[in-house]
Amino acid sequence: MSWAPGWLGVALRRAWFQRRLRGLGARASFGLGLQVVSGASIVIGDDFGCGRFCVLTAGGSGAIVIGHRVNLNANVSVNAAVRGRIEMGDDVIVGPNTVLRASDHVIADREKPIRTQGHTAGTIVVERDVWIGANVTVAGGVRVGEGAVVAAGAVVVADVEPYTVVGGVPARFIKKRGE
Repeated sequence: MSWAPGWLGVALRRAWFQRRLRGLGARASFGLGLQVVSGASIVIGDDFGCGRFCVLTAGGSGAIVIGHRVNLNANVSVNAAVRGRIEMGDDVIVGPNTVLRASDHVIADREKPIRTQGHTAGTIVVERDVWIGANVTVAGGVRVGEGAVVAAGAVVVADVEPYTVVGGVPARFIKKRGE
């Protein structure tokens, strides 16, 4: 069903995910090629939309909670696997090719391969009315404050204050919204 085109495909995907997710609000629209891992740990509010090839992953006791009127553009990855948690408030928009990854690899022991050292659990909170631009990466342990804007291409590794615009690698303060 992930590849069924047109309005029929949207209706089929909505019906399919209504049964697979822990919670799905009204009027959800899922684009072609959506992948969902551990849907029983994902809750999505009303009027949700996601473009083509999005991935929602909550495996390994992770959790994703998405508010109302959230829109994910094409190729967005929301990954809370391995004890991570991602929360998005209402009225959030996320640009294409963006990655939110709540957990991270442990790298402390130089004698062991990184892949064998496990993961650290993390949380990402995106408060209400946030715009995350295209090609952004948001790391675990970050809170993006209400009304903030994250410029395209940014790598967010620290909290973003409410109503600020940030950008760059790593993301830094650019200005307050409305100035």
